[in-house]
Amino acid sequence: MPGLEEFLKKNPEVQPSLRTYLQSLSAEDRCTVFKSAQNVCFEPALHFAQLTSSSPMTIKPLPDLGGRVLNICGYPDKGQQSVQDEAFNLGKKLLEEGKVAALIMAGGQATRLGASVPKGVFPINFGERAGCLLEILIRRVHSKGHNIPIIILLSPATEQATKDHLREKSYFGYPNELIFYCTQDHYPAFSADGKILLAKPLEVFSAPNGNAGFLRAMMNAKLLKTLSARGVEFLHIVGVDNPLIPLCDELTVGFAKLRSLDILNRVIPCQSGKKEGIIGVRSITQEWQAPLVPRDLLDLQLPDQAPSVLEYSELPSDYSYASQYANIMNHVLSLAYLERVAGYMEKLDVEVVPYHIAIKSGSIYDYENKTNITLSTPSVYKVEHFIFDIFHFCPLERFGIIISDRATDFSPIKNAAGEDSVESARQAYHSSVKAV
Repeated sequence: MPGLEEFLKKNPEVQPSLRTYLQSLSAEDRCTVFKSAQNVCFEPALHFAQLTSSSPMTIKPLPDLGGRVLNICGYPDKGQQSVQDEAFNLGKKLLEEGKVAALIMAGGQATRLGASVPKGVFPINFGERAGCLLEILIRRVHSKGHNIPIIILLSPATEQATKDHLREKSYFGYPNELIFYCTQDHYPAFSADGKILLAKPLEVFSAPNGNAGFLRAMMNAKLLKTLSARGVEFLHIVGVDNPLIPLCDELTVGFAKLRSLDILNRVIPCQSGKKEGIIGVRSITQEWQAPLVPRDLLDLQLPDQAPSVLEYSELPSDYSYASQYANIMNHVLSLAYLERVAGYMEKLDVEVVPYHIAIKSGSIYDYENKTNITLSTPSVYKVEHFIFDIFHFCPLERFGIIISDRATDFSPIKNAAGEDSVESARQAYHSSVKAV
């Protein structure tokens, strides 16, 4: 990935204000700025106006998926029990044979918990063998088999501290040769008119490229090839912040195999008043899905209706949440599907997912006027991709869901106190352990 210095050399007409500022610095200070952007991809800077324009896209509730839905809330009837048993046995076989890998997204820091450590290793101290979120998840995988590769997605901010912690803790008893790492890229932050921002006089303002960045990170680390060589068929992807998540459980991966799915989402019923993304479908164009891909280079042949997650902010105020299901970052994807999407990316050398723009407030260094500024109104444009953007190449016939209970599957740690805090997750965790 070219850094800032190479980007400016290859594109001599862009970012004139930043160039002027960099030329005013000493050689040593310029090197410091360039070093601050080592993991930053500057491609969006060439297309900022295009990425901030809108393209046609419509959203709809999820249609009837028939036998590709498995509801495990409550007591199953004979038919449901038969499907669950068959899926469980299939999943157990897959796990024993090493045909499932886990991916834990652990790129975030515990800033909202009042700490400057990676969230995955933040001390939650739920008890013996549950000192941090990564310990809980790694031990959960270990309980399902001894030949399951675990991939940990990190960011530059969490990489070294996470690796050091796992090494110090002897990987919580898991074979270290089965633990792999990959690091997601960052994008620069922009002003409203597309200028690359600086966070400090000698530091580029950048932010992670979103959780869909896992695929590019895996490609960079050659991990798709590693998994393929090991005979892996499915990748189970979860976020690090949910200690209840049933990672690599037999039923989930087995149902994906039983129904020949490319994507399986494990979801929970929506709860009134919760601001959660819900499972639905999108009717999209290639211009919306992959704005940097010219159709004359590659026709992505997107399905008419693509499974997706509909963000709370996208939904109309009168949208009915009755009989809708919330996304909880619990996805099983076939390796064949991921390889197909990665193939598009390799062929074109660009992302094939939408570039979402989030406008935030923050502190920046105004290099034109040589002053620090705290922006009271949202003025920092951040670019990211969402994991469900990768779903959009999947026809509905290859997509399914498992409906589970909120109490057993979801209690994320996001806040220092109150709802979705360490304490609320602790109570839910111990309740779930007692229920097993």
